[in-house]
Amino acid sequence: MRLKGALFLFLFPAVLIAQEFTISGNVKDEKQQAISFVNVIVSKTPEGGKSELKFVKASITDEEGNFSIEGLPKNNYSVSFSYLGYENISETIEVTSNYQLGTTFLTLATENLDEAVVVSKKPTIKKTAGKLIFNVENTSLSVGNTFDLLKKTPGVLIIGDGISIKNQPTTIYLNNKRVYLSSSEIATFLQSLDANVIKSVEVITTPSSKYDAEASTVLNIITSKSISPGYKGSVNTTYEQATFAKYQLGTSHFYKNNKVNLYGSYSFSPRKENKDDDSFIRYFNEDGSTKSIWDGDFTRITRSRAHQANIIADITINDRNSLSISVNGLISPNKKFENNQTNEIRNAQRQIDSTFITNSSLETDQSNLSFNAEYVATIGEKGAKTTTGFNYIKYKKDRIQDLNSDYFGPDDAFLRNNSFSTSAIQDTDIFIGKFDVETPLAEGNLETGVKYSNIDTTSGLDFFDTENNTMVFNQAFSDLFLYKESIFAGYVNYQKQFGKLNLSAGLRAEYTAVNGDSRSLGVVNTQNYFELFPTISTEFQLNEDHSVGITYKRAINRPRYQSLNPFSYFLNENNFNSGNPNLMPSLENKVTLSYNLKNKFFIDAYYQEIDNSLEVLNFQNNTTQTLRQLDANVISFYQYSLDFIYYTPLKDWLYFSAVTSTFYLENEFFALESVEETAVNNTFGFYAQMYSGLTLSKDQTFTSDVTLLYISNLISGSSEFNNIFNFSISLRKSFWNKRASVSAGVDDIFNTNNVPVTTKYLNQDNSYFAQPESRLFRISFKYNFGNFRLSDNNRTKKTDEKDRLE
Repeated sequence: MRLKGALFLFLFPAVLIAQEFTISGNVKDEKQQAISFVNVIVSKTPEGGKSELKFVKASITDEEGNFSIEGLPKNNYSVSFSYLGYENISETIEVTSNYQLGTTFLTLATENLDEAVVVSKKPTIKKTAGKLIFNVENTSLSVGNTFDLLKKTPGVLIIGDGISIKNQPTTIYLNNKRVYLSSSEIATFLQSLDANVIKSVEVITTPSSKYDAEASTVLNIITSKSISPGYKGSVNTTYEQATFAKYQLGTSHFYKNNKVNLYGSYSFSPRKENKDDDSFIRYFNEDGSTKSIWDGDFTRITRSRAHQANIIADITINDRNSLSISVNGLISPNKKFENNQTNEIRNAQRQIDSTFITNSSLETDQSNLSFNAEYVATIGEKGAKTTTGFNYIKYKKDRIQDLNSDYFGPDDAFLRNNSFSTSAIQDTDIFIGKFDVETPLAEGNLETGVKYSNIDTTSGLDFFDTENNTMVFNQAFSDLFLYKESIFAGYVNYQKQFGKLNLSAGLRAEYTAVNGDSRSLGVVNTQNYFELFPTISTEFQLNEDHSVGITYKRAINRPRYQSLNPFSYFLNENNFNSGNPNLMPSLENKVTLSYNLKNKFFIDAYYQEIDNSLEVLNFQNNTTQTLRQLDANVISFYQYSLDFIYYTPLKDWLYFSAVTSTFYLENEFFALESVEETAVNNTFGFYAQMYSGLTLSKDQTFTSDVTLLYISNLISGSSEFNNIFNFSISLRKSFWNKRASVSAGVDDIFNTNNVPVTTKYLNQDNSYFAQPESRLFRISFKYNFGNFRLSDNNRTKKTDEKDRLE
């Protein structure tokens, strides 16, 4: 008994020391209404002369305004309350037992009390040589989704899902990290990303050497930083009506405390889409006279059910070390094309010679999974930073196509049948590792780093002829294609301000080893090359209102893996698309002169030349009467352009921007089906993009967007486009204290975004008029729950290597 008593006396002080208590209370506004999702933060009060509070725990109030924070040892604490639109309140307490704070009342911030009208900031532009920064945080533009926001960004062109700058496809970054998605996946991702978490959009026309050499232009989307602990989530749905109805369902969730940011999202997009296509081909005799004319009427119905998910974790290890992990995935099972085509074959006098009807189906199973880890460490007193990153991408695509054609004479009598099947696979593994260092140096900033990437792709095609209802393997059209690529890269870049002169200069070196093996064709494409890519950007501030600049960049564009694959996709046995295992990379040089007036009016004059530019060329064989679309290197491509950008908020309720570009484009390519060795395709063109954003209510919960796009002429490879016009309008209304919003609008109101595409030179004369669902009515609904005013860490990553999967 004495032993038990002694043991109790020995342990009693430890029990007292280890005892933990709870702080609880309630939060209301001045009208005695409970406030949910208020941030409640408990910190230790300063000790021993220290001046800073030390964070302990945090929580948020529930729907009735109640909160409870457990596990607090005996101590003195500061309890602070914060909520957007209200004054912050803090209270110091001494905790020796469970502590009931009672009711805390928050008062509206004084800046929100002026006639109860919240006036948002106006969007602003900062333009430097090679970069335009479009600041949109807390503006009328930061509503809706990020994809729509890009349509209003000066200098950004969006046609369909494609995003381009300076007439060239651009590379998408989010918070200075590449986005791990293809162009169509990027569109889906950005449509699900709230514009109200976007701080700015950087349109980078001359990326520094830090960026991959393939990044000819960059669009870097910067999100606001989260500063408050808590949880938020949202659900959203979008309904679209064109020829067929389609919809999208999505949800996202975000949680943050002082150590971890967690983000997860999921979307499901069942779609049924229609595309009509009228085609024309004039085949020639050797003397140049008309041999036959083929008119085609094509319809394709596409059914798909895509699942997309993202999981991201940002972990703060301590003040100088952090770790980020992300997983992104897209699974699109059983995507199906149903193609139907009727072709009329006429003689030179346009009398019907024969007809044939082709029905085909293409089923595709596709998955795209990527994993990323990045460790950031701050070293030294000057704040030098190292970043170590690893990426792994797994891409799989299986395709099965069945094609059947029936031929008929001019009297509709049945002549013959032709049918075949193909089975294709693609399996790609990509590994990337990198190490970067950034440090202040001589009153400037030095960046340097190394990168390694390895790509291993296996593709196969089995071709089967149908004979007497039996599939017979055709070795001549079957193949196995093996492709391996390794890239070793290193770079250095330095930036410094010299009085009125801002200078950025860098050099990137890349060594590439390629081996492509087409087993059936007996073609082995081996390439080993080393290239240097200098970049320089200068800007001189003449005075407060005027500045001028000049930039130069050398870049590379490597073939997409699908383009290297020699297999064919058939519209019919006489019309097909083919890859090319002999493709070479293209090299680009671009020089830009720029002028800036008061950050409202900008002029860019630039010259761009590309050797071995990667294009798609149309070739008709007049002897066999076949048409093929072939990935190829053209001999050269160049453009001259003069661009004007004007931007201004005309009123507090009206924002206006206009971008125009007057340009000349020209390329030269090998005329494979003509007697002449080469051919030239060129055009003068004009491009105009205008946007007006209107705020239709005093509380800024009702807004409207009007966009206009016009392109007079464009060329792509051997083809020419004329007179593209798109006029779109949308309305958005938020309600329930901005927890919910409804958006509705019509894209391409006049249905003029689709235009004929023509190839006409020497003995080539063919065209098609593709008409996908361009005019489209869209309505969407979104509901936010939790502390929805938090900014999240939503992002995804992309690499040049992953880009090239599409």
